[in-house]
Amino acid sequence: MFTEALQQLTVLLGQPGGPDFSDIRPDPRGVPKAGAMFTIAQVILFFGLGVSFIVLLGGIIVWVAGHMAGGMHLSQNAKTNMLRAGFGGILLTAAGGIWTWITAID
Repeated sequence: MFTEALQQLTVLLGQPGGPDFSDIRPDPRGVPKAGAMFTIAQVILFFGLGVSFIVLLGGIIVWVAGHMAGGMHLSQNAKTNMLRAGFGGILLTAAGGIWTWITAID
């Protein structure tokens, strides 16, 4: 089976003009619009956003506590965690937007 596919590929690539890519286009049936995959993607998105929000709130609390207690190392770690949570939220939101865009292609 593998050798037959390899022979067909060799024949296709050996043609004078090369392979014909004019029939390749997006297939709206390739991405599930509903069902289990879409639900799983939404659950992962909201779970990730929730974790990012909790880390952001925790970072704010630790940052304030670090300033009040005079712990600069604690404050620096809190700022780093807040930045990570912010970037994580941005990436997760962007992923959700891209997923929505992909599933909206008709």
